[in-house]
Amino acid sequence: MDVTKEHKEEIQKKIVEAIIAGLENKNLLESQLSEIADFVLQRMDAIKNENELLVFLADLSSKWPVFNNIKVAEEGEAKNEAEKDVAKGVLDLAKDGKIDDAIGLAKTMTNT
Repeated sequence: MDVTKEHKEEIQKKIVEAIIAGLENKNLLESQLSEIADFVLQRMDAIKNENELLVFLADLSSKWPVFNNIKVAEEGEAKNEAEKDVAKGVLDLAKDGKIDDAIGLAKTMTNT
């Protein structure tokens, strides 16, 4: 799934909020801000889809754990969207009388 400009802006806002909280809680140092900004700005524009966004957030949170909550929330949203897509596909297949295909697709969600 493609990542919209609005979604990127939402993620950037969450990153800024995490930076502020990290500074207030002393989980980040001011000296780290330049490196974080460079990391985010260099990679954010290149992100085109949800998978790339998740890789970016995993890399970001592995370098600076204060961003882990953003990564976890985004992973949950991605999984929820995938489940919705599968559910719609199962219903569409069942509606078309393709019961075996619907069952097979439904099973893919139980194997994840």
